[in-house]
Amino acid sequence: MDINTENAIVKFSAKGKPFPYDKLFYETVNKYILEYKNARIDKLTEKDVSICLARIIRKMEVNGVPVQQFFKEELDSWTGLSNYQRVMNLTDLMSKDIFCCFDKNRDLPDGSFCRVDRLYCINNDGERDFFMCTETNKSGLFKKVPSMRALYFKDLMDRYNRDALPKSKEEERKLNIKFNHEVR
Repeated sequence: MDINTENAIVKFSAKGKPFPYDKLFYETVNKYILEYKNARIDKLTEKDVSICLARIIRKMEVNGVPVQQFFKEELDSWTGLSNYQRVMNLTDLMSKDIFCCFDKNRDLPDGSFCRVDRLYCINNDGERDFFMCTETNKSGLFKKVPSMRALYFKDLMDRYNRDALPKSKEEERKLNIKFNHEVR
């Protein structure tokens, strides 16, 4: 799944303006939404939205692990919420990981964009459809080079292929602790 960087959501995002993660997520997974009811998500009832997104989430993986397993702590903490709200919370959580690099509000003080150590995909019976960015920038008259965001997604994919991305929240915490000690 290629993230459409020509979309108005990405193209016109600016610091100080809220970034609509949910809308970008729905657009990116639109072909999977259409498989469910053959309608855009804004045309579905709350119940159908919940069922549709739950079906997509059941197929999703993060760093090669099912999303529901990776975010078990969060899902367990939302037990008092309706199914719709739980699905929407998980969608929001994943969207903020997937699209964090496009949100100007999350840019770092040094001018670089936000990054995570999580690569998401939809697993269709063993065939993985990864969330990727293939954006290019012009370099010279006819040459195009991958953008910094495209290189970020390529790096995530390279690390995924080397099995170097954390497979659990606990592993992620250990890597962050280790990283914090190395920086000091």
